Amino acid sequence: MASRTWLAVSLMLLIWFGWIRWFSPVPPQKPSATDTRLVESGGSNLSQEKPSVSSQTSTASEKVAHDSAFSPIPEGSKLNLRTDALDVLFSSNGGKIAGVKLLKFRETIDKKSPLVTPIETAKTTLALAALFTDPVLSEFSRGSFDAQQSANQVVFTKKTKDISVSKQYRFSENSNFIEANFKISFLKEDRKDWGSLLIPLGTSEQETFNAQEPLKSWEVVFYQNDEIQRRNLEKLRKEDESVHQGKSEWLAFGNRYFASVVINQSSQINPDVVFKKTENFNGAYLKYPLILKSGQRELDFSLKFYVGPKDYKELSKIPGLKKLIDYGTFTVFAYPLLEILRFFYKFIHNYGIAIILLTVLVRALFYPLSQKSMKSMKEMQKLQPKIAQLKEKYKDDPKKLNEEQMALFKAHKVNPAGGCLPMLIQLPVFIALYAVLGNSIELFHAPFFGWIQDLSTKDPFYIYPILMGLAMLLQQKMTPSAGMDPAQQKMMLFMPVIFTFMMVNLPSGLTLYIFVSTLLGVAQQLALRDKIGTGLQPS
Repeated sequence: MASRTWLAVSLMLLIWFGWIRWFSPVPPQKPSATDTRLVESGGSNLSQEKPSVSSQTSTASEKVAHDSAFSPIPEGSKLNLRTDALDVLFSSNGGKIAGVKLLKFRETIDKKSPLVTPIETAKTTLALAALFTDPVLSEFSRGSFDAQQSANQVVFTKKTKDISVSKQYRFSENSNFIEANFKISFLKEDRKDWGSLLIPLGTSEQETFNAQEPLKSWEVVFYQNDEIQRRNLEKLRKEDESVHQGKSEWLAFGNRYFASVVINQSSQINPDVVFKKTENFNGAYLKYPLILKSGQRELDFSLKFYVGPKDYKELSKIPGLKKLIDYGTFTVFAYPLLEILRFFYKFIHNYGIAIILLTVLVRALFYPLSQKSMKSMKEMQKLQPKIAQLKEKYKDDPKKLNEEQMALFKAHKVNPAGGCLPMLIQLPVFIALYAVLGNSIELFHAPFFGWIQDLSTKDPFYIYPILMGLAMLLQQKMTPSAGMDPAQQKMMLFMPVIFTFMMVNLPSGLTLYIFVSTLLGVAQQLALRDKIGTGLQPS
């Protein structure tokens, strides 16, 4: 029974690691009751959109929406604003942010490599633009704005005979947040319905996912009705375009370590979240209805942009935004583990050592459970000869066999699940730790020692995956195999080999953790075997 328990847990881990490594499906989305779908738009024609409930009265305007709403915006005159954290490029055409470089992060560990650029003209032509669907307002999507710049602020204005639009961007030193305010003034009171304002986040590239390159694994994430939803852009097709309605807090576009986020701060106007894919755009946008109330002549949109790393501390400043970091099902355990990891780093200034210390701490906390599991396995191993006799005696009577086995367990005060349950209790914490080490910006370009100079990339010489495989093999040899049939023994023999090949392309921080955890498991098994006198010997 004990050997089967180990086999079951190993198979569960194998399935889980394989699922994470090769499939990693996007969680199913929960459309609201009022969720509508866009009909096939024939490229970038927005005029065929079905209107959302929040903007049904704007149907007439939507039907004449500008055909090129999602085509690239021509380059205009440029100006820069630089803070301690950001180098921001503005374009007068559309009065928009055209590019953002992160001054504290480079694409590789080479100090001469390019800065990480979440927004750039060549790949994110529409990022952080403001597009209008009404033809009368189309010139405010792409037309040239007048610009005024100060030390921490840029203001764009454009005015026609009947309409005025201003866009104000405010910056703070050493912050990745950008305060934005868009104001639309209607100088003539002749219409109430002005279509929609769209704020897109996405890319012009069609290839949007590469599991081996975390900076090219793009996804759209949005927070609506206090729930997080994710969409891998690799799976987005034109026929999948959809509208998501509800209380929209923010929309983000990013990869494993960096993101661009539009945070809705307007209390009076609530946007829909719409996914869209055309030849020029692959992503999603916030859709604000431009509907004037009686006597209203002005619309204000208070926004906040975030362009930067998925830093837990920074993102925690906005409600729900820390969920942008994908820590999976066991997020509740992930946050404390991350805090402990950061705590260790404050003293040793090496995330590799911090990973080792955190792994030791987690193993130590679960030591009593491991001891209980080993004791249970000892008792089960002692009963194996009697269980074998019962199986032979009642081989034609499964019901009687089960009754006799339960009576045997009761007589010897043995819980048949005692070897499995303690390990299953530990599993969520170890999975959460796996997620923390695979998705935290703290490990991005963080060096360890020797050949490991970036804990967020794979081991260049595959040393840790091989060491992990050898440690797993040693642990397997120490695991009792009494009662295990030959087929199971062969399966267990191949487990270390399979896991080794699965780990070769994982970030080295993860393989370091798995290796150290396995090594500690071996040490614990040796210590417990001697302490409780299990008599467990290598198989």
